Amino acid sequence: MLRNLKPYSKYVLDAVKSIKEHIDANPFQYKTASALLEHVSGPNRSAVEKAFRDVYGAGIKEYQVRQRLEASKQFLESGMTKKQVAAKCYYSGQAAYCRAFKKEFNITPTEWLNIYC
Repeated sequence: MLRNLKPYSKYVLDAVKSIKEHIDANPFQYKTASALLEHVSGPNRSAVEKAFRDVYGAGIKEYQVRQRLEASKQFLESGMTKKQVAAKCYYSGQAAYCRAFKKEFNITPTEWLNIYC
């Protein structure tokens, strides 16, 4: 998944890798990318954000949301309602969650449940 490494310092690339690993392991720990960067990153924030986008092809927030939506599938499988899943994934409501799910996976949560569960 690593893409273009450009001339980033080892320190910045280590921070990028650490952030990705943290998001993968704990997609719900930090509500915002800013909070995540404050707790996980040491180097210059803008350099880390730019390096993350260059290396992984998505911004930190975008990647974080993608991982949450991927994890939301497990909540749906376990029988949680879409409203409960939306709240757990930091969406303002069920409709916002369903729009984001459809945008990411090109299928609604209900359609996904009908196909895969």
